[in-house]
Amino acid sequence: METNLMRFFDLSVKTFALAGVWRGASAMVANGAMTEPLGLLQTLEPFTIPATLLAVIGSVAATQIGIRSWRRFRRVLGKEGRVARPQPAREWSPADHRDQLIADLQNQVIELHQEKEHLSRILAEKSASLRRDPLTGIANRLAYEERLQQEFLRWKRFGHPLTLLVWDIDHFKQVNDNHGHAVGDAVLRKVAQQLASYLRITDFVARFGGEEFVMLLPGADTGAALHLAEQIRRQIAASGADQSHEYVPVTISCGVSRFEPDDSLQSVFKRADQALYQAKRDGRNCCRVGRNDTRFGVHTS
Repeated sequence: METNLMRFFDLSVKTFALAGVWRGASAMVANGAMTEPLGLLQTLEPFTIPATLLAVIGSVAATQIGIRSWRRFRRVLGKEGRVARPQPAREWSPADHRDQLIADLQNQVIELHQEKEHLSRILAEKSASLRRDPLTGIANRLAYEERLQQEFLRWKRFGHPLTLLVWDIDHFKQVNDNHGHAVGDAVLRKVAQQLASYLRITDFVARFGGEEFVMLLPGADTGAALHLAEQIRRQIAASGADQSHEYVPVTISCGVSRFEPDDSLQSVFKRADQALYQAKRDGRNCCRVGRNDTRFGVHTS
């Protein structure tokens, strides 16, 4: 059937082309360019045959396309002579609209809750990164100032012992000058790790700036804090730092100050900082206690 149809289309195209030739010849005759034998063509209406043929072609083509589409549709359905009738749409009652509205609102609440949790996690991560020293991995000065305020308020409320330690790596500039800043960074990371390794869960250590570190010991009096400081100082002096098969000696000095009645945050830090400078003047690699507590003497290696 399709082969016969194609032949029919081919014949129609040729007929249409012949009609075009007739029209052109008629025009030439009208202009006097043709001889009398073509005069018969003037009596022909050039578009009569093509219009009729095109109408027939369109009708036959539409019929053939419709028959093939119908047969293909029946094969898809797999049912001879049966066509699935569309089911009428069910009308929604007010209860259906109410249930759908409730379901939509519940989904929106769930999505908002998930978005809130996602944003909370992002904010927590950003907050933690802002309070973390990128070089050493321990807390930075911002985190220290927040924690110091919290511990200070807790100390004023409950009166439990609270001691501040200020640390400084000895001759750190010489480490950078003699071995390079990469070795200096490695020394900072190792010292930070050693300081953190001695802490209890309630204690706190942070990099204050440069080669200086601060430590808070809630519940520790001056004697306990000084004992811990000596342990850390000896450990750092004994281990040093090994970099590229080269041993780099490292020592550290410490100033200790316990929170006393009528103390402020500034006065406690000033006392610990003065004790640290006293340790530097006394030869470094030692720990000193603030002036308000003279019961504890000099501690050196």
